[in-house]
Amino acid sequence: MFRFVSVLTVLFLSAGPIAAQGAPSEVRSVVSRMSSLGSFRATIGMGSGGSLASGVLSYQRGKVHLKFSDGRGIAGNGRVMVVYNPATGVAGKQPMATGGGGLGWLLSGFENRVSGSQAAGRATDPNARIQEVKLAWGQGFTLRRLSIKNKDSESWFTITLSNVRPVASFPAALFSYKPPAGARTVENPLDQRN
Repeated sequence: MFRFVSVLTVLFLSAGPIAAQGAPSEVRSVVSRMSSLGSFRATIGMGSGGSLASGVLSYQRGKVHLKFSDGRGIAGNGRVMVVYNPATGVAGKQPMATGGGGLGWLLSGFENRVSGSQAAGRATDPNARIQEVKLAWGQGFTLRRLSIKNKDSESWFTITLSNVRPVASFPAALFSYKPPAGARTVENPLDQRN
């Protein structure tokens, strides 16, 4: 579950759109399209192997709410993110990343091959944590699928988006989450420092 948090932080929560440096125009168009949305709701799938957890993602300018179909939830207000798993009764409370990043940062530093509405990239730095990326987009360059493969790993981590629709705004309370009474809270489970 906490791997989901770190990937979401990189993709959606880091401040400011950064163009994918050195990337083909199609990849840069995907980055621009997702940055231009500002606020949106989408159906999301996340996971590795053949197992994807599905849910609904609400995003608004650095704030996120994600509710999985199995009851797990993630809410981040731009400063703090809470991840809750009802199966274990554990909530993780994590400071959110600050500074640059985002989809443009993630897609920089790759040699890409584009085929139709897909791109595959290999890291130009053999020591980079992420060695391979695969990207697919739909109409208007809206992101449909992003897969990443870390160094020294054979498995791909995939995020799928569908039914992406702009939303004018969400209620502020959507991005704050208080675990139910009796839940155990773990502070900073990813051991990150701002």
